Amino acid sequence: MKIILDVESYKGADGSSLTPVRCSQMVKVYEMLEEKATKVTSYIDIQEEAARRKLFGKTQAKNAIRTFFPLLKKLNFVNYEGRFAANTCFTELGTQFVLACRALENVTDDTPYKQEIILRLNNIKKNALQKGLVNMYNDPEWKSHNIWIALKLLKKFKILHWNEFLYTLHCLEIGETIDDAINKIEKEKKRIDNIVFLNEKGNALPDTCYSYIRGILQEAGLIAKISSKESKLLDDSELFFSQIGL
Repeated sequence: MKIILDVESYKGADGSSLTPVRCSQMVKVYEMLEEKATKVTSYIDIQEEAARRKLFGKTQAKNAIRTFFPLLKKLNFVNYEGRFAANTCFTELGTQFVLACRALENVTDDTPYKQEIILRLNNIKKNALQKGLVNMYNDPEWKSHNIWIALKLLKKFKILHWNEFLYTLHCLEIGETIDDAINKIEKEKKRIDNIVFLNEKGNALPDTCYSYIRGILQEAGLIAKISSKESKLLDDSELFFSQIGL
């Protein structure tokens, strides 16, 4: 069976997650802004300065920043409205996250208690990211973000085949509810897991329709990968769910 999804249904995924590469880029931007201290800057100025410095090497700095900074803003890791002192761009929560990223970069094989330190720093990152997601959930502007659909399905099923996420988007597209989709998934899981989802041009949908959402949830320590198509909810997610109203 094949189902066509409208781009408006699946485009609600940020074009970035917070992979080690992104974290390294965050550290470089943070350090650049700290160097500029109280000098007044703007979002555009940050992009221009990063490009001038070739901050990310061969990677186009402007494009990279435009890709991941909006996500950081949703998480309340940064605030770049108007003009501001450079060293105020990263919020307290964002600074906590980026300093953990930097500390991880500095861990070497010679670091005493290396594994224990890595574990602690990764926990700091996970906790900060979970707090960021709570911030995002509580912001009315992002109430309709597709990440909440994925989390509601994960809370219900514990193990999610990402076809079920796409199928839920389809149900919403045709005027049904998430609960309608859940009922159908419970009754017809095998059929739904084997649906081929297409875009409006008839091409198979790429996994980027959900991979960035999956990546953020993995990086926050809420889910773990089972396979390229399945993820499972982790027990440590209970505290997080108690803070949001899904």
